[in-house]
Amino acid sequence: MVKIKRFVIIRLSSIGDVLHCTPVARALKEKFPSCHITWIVGQVSYPMVECNPFIDEVYVWSRERWEKLMRQGKFIEAWQMWRQLKKDMAKRDFDVALDVHGLFLSGMVTSATKAPRRIGLGGTKEQNGLFMTEQAPILPQDIHVIQRYLSVLRPLGITTNHYGMTLSLSDEARRFAAQFLSENGVAPDEKLVIINPATTWLAKNWPTEFFAQTADVLASQARIMICGGPGDADLAKKIKACTNVQIIDAVGKTSLLEMAALLEQANLLIVGDTGPLHMAVALGVPTVSVFGATDPAKFGPLTAGNIVLRSKVGCRPCHKTVCPQKDMRCMRSLRPETVIGAARRVLAASHAADINRSDQ
Repeated sequence: MVKIKRFVIIRLSSIGDVLHCTPVARALKEKFPSCHITWIVGQVSYPMVECNPFIDEVYVWSRERWEKLMRQGKFIEAWQMWRQLKKDMAKRDFDVALDVHGLFLSGMVTSATKAPRRIGLGGTKEQNGLFMTEQAPILPQDIHVIQRYLSVLRPLGITTNHYGMTLSLSDEARRFAAQFLSENGVAPDEKLVIINPATTWLAKNWPTEFFAQTADVLASQARIMICGGPGDADLAKKIKACTNVQIIDAVGKTSLLEMAALLEQANLLIVGDTGPLHMAVALGVPTVSVFGATDPAKFGPLTAGNIVLRSKVGCRPCHKTVCPQKDMRCMRSLRPETVIGAARRVLAASHAADINRSDQ
């Protein structure tokens, strides 16, 4: 009898990148239907793969906690975390490990799996290749991250053009969303527009007053909700203070999967380049996204039903966390009327598939 292959995928973070890696798991299952797939992921991004039907086991190893312990000089506790990982991996007898992260740390984790074949991405930094037995081919720098992540399968003879991401929700998350919408008076037949104003980089944030102006105009066509994590509360407060309409505030009131369940009920998400954008795309929810510091050709939606608005200023994309020009010119060049026009096209469409993805 042929041994069932046991794969382990290593992608520890972040939310968007973990989702961008989910086509790897699907392609493996399509090629080897009886294989067993384990995914090693960080604590924060765990919900993105928790219910994934193509993954048989999710092993949570908190990169965030380990790095914090190292920064604090708590080396004994960090070592205990590392020793537990090695102990747990020794029980699993993997055949192939796929490092779809490309860091020195993820290389260490890949090595700890003891898989005889350890395949990494091509062209990685931080000496990740030291831990691999083989690497994927080096691809052009301007290729989309999903295509780059899928390249890790090429040494296994697997290629695919199926770039759709997978995000599966729990029944509990969906029940939360239904109750939250009901408690906030959103009728089933009402259109719902969600705005997610915060990103992880200041240089990727569209101005708060632009979000407020957009909400004011679109409120005549749909209910408006604002989503985000607990750290986004001040930003949400500023937006609400600038608006003249009622906004449903879900900021800091949901888990990550509960936020995803709210997104699933939306007719549109207006957002920058951040995790909820990729969550919505994975769920098939139409999006209007605003790109400045980063390149949508590499990080934007690949599937239909999404409108990408990109700045035309000469300094973009700079890929800097803080605007080098100090004036956020790329984001400010995308005016509210442009976003409003795109949003109205989405809301007027009967199906997301009718919307042609465009770059402006």
